[in-house]
Amino acid sequence: MGLRDFFGFDPGNFYFDTSFITFARQPIRQCNVKITKLGIATGLFILLAPSALLGQEVKIERSEEKVIIGEELYYIHEVKKGHTLYSISKAYDVSQRVIARENPDIMLGLRPGQVLKIPFSEPVEKKEEERDTSRFHYYRVRKGETLYSLSKRYRVSQEAIRRHNPILYDQELKARQTVKIPRKDIAQKDQAQGKEQRAKASQYIHHRVKKKETLYSLSKKYNVEIGDIIAANEHLKNRELEYDEVIRIPRAGKDRASEKPSPVRTAEQPDKPRDTVPSYYQMVRDRLPGCDSSGYFKRHTLQVGLFLPFYLEKNQEKFYIDSSEVDDQGEKIYKKVQRDPNYIYPRSENFIEFYEGVLVALDSLSDQGVRVDLRVYDSGADSLELKQTLRSNNLSNLDLIIGPVYREKFSLMARYAEKNRIHIISPFSKSKRWVHNNPYVIQIYPSLTAQLDQFASYISRFSDKNMILVHAGDSLYYPEIRQFKDKIFTYISHDTSFADVRFKEVAFKDSLFYLEQAMNRGEENVVIVPSEDEAFVTDVVTNLNTLSKKGYDMRVFGYSNWQDFVNIELEYFYNIHLCLFSSFHVNYKRPAVKRVVRKYRKTFYSEPSRYVFHGFDISYYFMNALYRYGRDFEDCIYRYDVPLSHSDYRFYRPSRESGLENVSLYLLQYRNDLSIDLVNLDPDSPAWASD
Repeated sequence: MGLRDFFGFDPGNFYFDTSFITFARQPIRQCNVKITKLGIATGLFILLAPSALLGQEVKIERSEEKVIIGEELYYIHEVKKGHTLYSISKAYDVSQRVIARENPDIMLGLRPGQVLKIPFSEPVEKKEEERDTSRFHYYRVRKGETLYSLSKRYRVSQEAIRRHNPILYDQELKARQTVKIPRKDIAQKDQAQGKEQRAKASQYIHHRVKKKETLYSLSKKYNVEIGDIIAANEHLKNRELEYDEVIRIPRAGKDRASEKPSPVRTAEQPDKPRDTVPSYYQMVRDRLPGCDSSGYFKRHTLQVGLFLPFYLEKNQEKFYIDSSEVDDQGEKIYKKVQRDPNYIYPRSENFIEFYEGVLVALDSLSDQGVRVDLRVYDSGADSLELKQTLRSNNLSNLDLIIGPVYREKFSLMARYAEKNRIHIISPFSKSKRWVHNNPYVIQIYPSLTAQLDQFASYISRFSDKNMILVHAGDSLYYPEIRQFKDKIFTYISHDTSFADVRFKEVAFKDSLFYLEQAMNRGEENVVIVPSEDEAFVTDVVTNLNTLSKKGYDMRVFGYSNWQDFVNIELEYFYNIHLCLFSSFHVNYKRPAVKRVVRKYRKTFYSEPSRYVFHGFDISYYFMNALYRYGRDFEDCIYRYDVPLSHSDYRFYRPSRESGLENVSLYLLQYRNDLSIDLVNLDPDSPAWASD
């Protein structure tokens, strides 16, 4: 049996064979359902049962079989009669919690022949070679001994022992455990250092982060600068605040309540403190003061550059060569065929529609007195031509750049924009690679990370349901699936006991049987399919539709691009109560949508596509922002709101050095009555906060 069959993916060039491996009374190669019980800490009533219930415990030798999975090294251990989770954990020097997390199948109990993957750890013998006996006693704990008794025996504090055995902060002392006990002189040095650390600690307030708290709100609460908080917590330079974590707040020297309110800053004052790390689902509630524009653009014209792949040369071709026919000798016949006068090169069609949306926005802005000088460039050619454009044209006086679309060209233009301090918009990319290190980049499509975060956060409120994660079991997507599971578990842990959660994982292999095995009758089944692959999603949705007709109650969650799949019957979406997370949605009842439709019909004698709405929203939003607030408009967009057609932008900065990323999402819910409900997952007021 190969490891692909056991793990659901191919871990590499290492294989392990065994004559029989069973799971839930069925051969594991025939069963792809993995049940993950999250109550590892409190719910291991099967795994932690006395050895009398699981069989006589026997001595275990470490396996010599090892594999590499996702760049991590694992032992492969075959369970034999008398093995228990406790004895296995001791043999490999790995906690029971870790083994259970890596092998969720053992929630059904250990059975002879079962195969476990156990994270690699150095054998005890190797660790003993590194013992520093000049500084520590190495003591093997006997039954009945406690941390208190050891501290008395060696005349050192319990805290000194814990400091050199960090595992004792989380676990009780256990028999046969080897602990490092500092010799007296080392303990005295530790004590002196501890006093110094406590003295330093007195300079800080330790604050546990609550929901919806931000760096800006904490800086106001404790009367300190955001930069001082970050300096006291080095990890906040690279990531955002996390709920329930404890951070250090420098003492301000005065009680904030006793101080007079700080004067309101004006636009002429120095740099304002800026909250740079709101989470994906929690935006800044404390708005920045100021944002009073000098009114420059109310007297001057906006300079905007638009870079799109129009492929002008391809669109100007009047003829094409047809070689689909052959002569009597089998030789191809080449015919020169004249193109239709209205022919549009397929790769440019969507971008032309985007450009039409830009033109509709300019028309609307003109009605409001906003003057725009739009410079349009074809970026469909190679990067060399773009470099020549940057050298030959004076683009440094642009106030805004939209595009280019393709990766290499956008990277080139983003560097130019940063050098000249011009805001540049990435209209289609979901990658965060440019946002992270360029403060002038603005990303319109929420990144996959942002979508994944909101996806997991919303789904976590269904933790009392039968939750089923469906994926292809492909090693290529395993890191993404694992990240997704970790996010769901993190959000669930905020409000729910792990022991109450039912979570099943199905590696779907084009079979209805495995999906049905994971389903429960008489309750709602929450099915999660985090995939954008059309072939895979089509198979899953088709099978789920069959189960819905068999009477299974379900709610299915997927990604926005499912709406573009052509091989799935639309009826299936309604039958399975599909919920899609989408960045954009056109509601034809909105006044802004009606205005765009009227202008587009009048100008182009056609119906607008989603690319038209996308071009309109980007242009209308940012050119209005420039007009109102000037080139530093990013400080003001948290209070800025204009009616858009298919978007509802909400921006945040991942860090001080980064640009802006839109994290706004909609939830589209398909109903049995063939209607679609729209839920706006506003990061300021999350829809998942209440039912």
